[in-house]
Amino acid sequence: MEEPLDYEAKYKYLLAEYDNYRKRVEKDAEIRILDAKSRILLKIINIRDDLERAINICKKSNDINTLLEGLDSIIKHIDDILSDEGVHVIDTKDKKFDPNLHEIISLIDNDELPEHTIVNELRRGYKLNDRVIRPSLVEVSRRKEK
Repeated sequence: MEEPLDYEAKYKYLLAEYDNYRKRVEKDAEIRILDAKSRILLKIINIRDDLERAINICKKSNDINTLLEGLDSIIKHIDDILSDEGVHVIDTKDKKFDPNLHEIISLIDNDELPEHTIVNELRRGYKLNDRVIRPSLVEVSRRKEK
């Protein structure tokens, strides 16, 4: 039979092991979060550099078409990053209003469309995988009251 002191020593040892394990897991989680933040921030830094280059080129050439081409390229770059991260635009074209995906800004009287059909998108909405991170702002049809 073991002595009570042996049990106490084992208990203290296990507590210390558990505490070390907990600290190691917390540290690993912090490192993973910093890695993810660094990855996203580096992409933002690259976009910032692209914008700065576009501004400098426009200042030198005074050509609005060059600026527009540069801005289009930057938007495409941003869209690629968002897509790589699992962010997708919420489709509103010819869709019925869904309160889980859209926010109504105004109602438009329209007897030609079914009730609660999206007429106009005022701001794009986005989903991260299946989770809405920003709802679409929309104008929705309604039937005129008779």
